[in-house]
Amino acid sequence: MFNNYFIMIFYQKSKSGFGPWARRLVISFCVILLIVGWGMWQITSANGRDASLVSFTIDSGQGVKVIGANLIETGLISSPRWFRTWVYVTGTEKEFIAGDYKLPKNSSILNLTRLLTGASQPESEVTVTIIEGWTLKEIANYLESSGVYNASEFIQLTTTPDEFNPILDELEIPLASKPAAASLEGYLFPDTYRVYRDSTASALVTKMLDNFAKKFKLEWRQALEDKGYNVWQGVILASIVEREVSSLADRKMVADIFWRRLNTGQGLQADSTVNYITGKKTPSVSLEDTKLDSPYNTYKYRGLSPGPISNPGAEALEAVAFPTANNYWYFLTTPEGQVIYSKTFADHIKAKQKYLY
Repeated sequence: MFNNYFIMIFYQKSKSGFGPWARRLVISFCVILLIVGWGMWQITSANGRDASLVSFTIDSGQGVKVIGANLIETGLISSPRWFRTWVYVTGTEKEFIAGDYKLPKNSSILNLTRLLTGASQPESEVTVTIIEGWTLKEIANYLESSGVYNASEFIQLTTTPDEFNPILDELEIPLASKPAAASLEGYLFPDTYRVYRDSTASALVTKMLDNFAKKFKLEWRQALEDKGYNVWQGVILASIVEREVSSLADRKMVADIFWRRLNTGQGLQADSTVNYITGKKTPSVSLEDTKLDSPYNTYKYRGLSPGPISNPGAEALEAVAFPTANNYWYFLTTPEGQVIYSKTFADHIKAKQKYLY
């Protein structure tokens, strides 16, 4: 009886206008949540993949507007609006510390604000986020700029990984196919990790290797073996695919193209392998660069590169294990990020002239 009474009241109020008002309230609340969520994504997300350090200076007396404009000019942020919004919301507009800084280019607005206001105080634990496709050098630079580990020590540790070879043998998915003398490039799984600030770099490396073993699915390994390749070779190709295209759909398409090129004895001709040699980040490579004498130059030498050229994420590894069958042999990426496929070399040249020149 009591419940029926309230049901009757709700029904009567709904008929008298309470229903539409409630719907408007719910819609408004959802819109606010979306705006707040979008804003927080803008503030906390990394500014691309480039972890190189950028020189930045705050002069005494500079305000938020000038600092934001300078951050735009140096490529550290893409929009001053979200930077100013975050600064004013957190009340840190008067807390910026004048001085010279070395800032990672891929920093989020949140991290930049903390670095420039001195809010990044030492804690017992620190969070680090490794981006898909970063190289050992990029990871090392990021860790050093974050105040976690020394870059040269991290590179030394991961390029002469004698102490980690026993760990690789003990992981759930044996990685014995990796040559013992090879660096750990390709096996440092991109993810977010928490480490103690006073820990050694080997603690983080161990976590990354263990994460790789957990995330690398048994079905991927079996699929690679069915193709006649081992995990090491799969990781190499995945590291190339990771640096070539961005979406899972395109990665699966490109992986199939690369597998067919390998199986028919054609050169991979992957621009990303040439950029690995030169250190450039251009979407395409020059004719001069394609002539560089390096085993990593897949324009000059056929087959896979001697080792991985980046640390691929799960999507690239999945794409290599389960590519999408297609009839294309060539592809290119436009400046806008669209991937154009061609069946013949003549069509590929036309696509280059149309989209790249």
